[in-house]
Amino acid sequence: MNAVAERASNLDPDKIRLTFQGLLAKTNKERPKPADVQALTSLLNANKEMKLWRSVVGMGELAEETVLDTILGGQSRGHGSRECWRQRLVSMRTDLGYASSPPLERLLIQQVSLCWLNLNLTEYRHTKIMQQSITLTLGIYWDKRLTGAQRRFTRACESLARVRRLSRRIPIQVNIATQGGQQINVAGGDP
Repeated sequence: MNAVAERASNLDPDKIRLTFQGLLAKTNKERPKPADVQALTSLLNANKEMKLWRSVVGMGELAEETVLDTILGGQSRGHGSRECWRQRLVSMRTDLGYASSPPLERLLIQQVSLCWLNLNLTEYRHTKIMQQSITLTLGIYWDKRLTGAQRRFTRACESLARVRRLSRRIPIQVNIATQGGQQINVAGGDP
């Protein structure tokens, strides 16, 4: 274990988090020092129960930010609108039961919200393009992009519904009367 990571693993959780943030800043650049990368790896491995990696933005959130940047014209503009869209996505995930869902459903809920955002972006761009005088080829291209975005959103919703249906199956008990008044309990599930 690296000396920095070893010292940090003996510290209280707040100091471990500070060390993690410092190492993360040192390694999130072009050509970081190999010792810093090793220290970060060692710190993460020595403190797995803290799940320090959760403080780094996930790929789903990164994709959402990229779509929002595209919609709103870059990171320098539209901060208010960006925050409203973020709140909309949080609300959508809440409505879909993100907080109380198992991990697989959480991944699918995030995929549904990302596909929904991408569908809206594609719909917006499609509408803007179609307002202009365009070539048939460009019109076909944008129709295919829109159809693809709609298909991805629909598949994400169907996947979430399918996983929920399969994970929520509860066996049903049926009582069957036999000759002589005896009852047999049979457990089964939905087909």
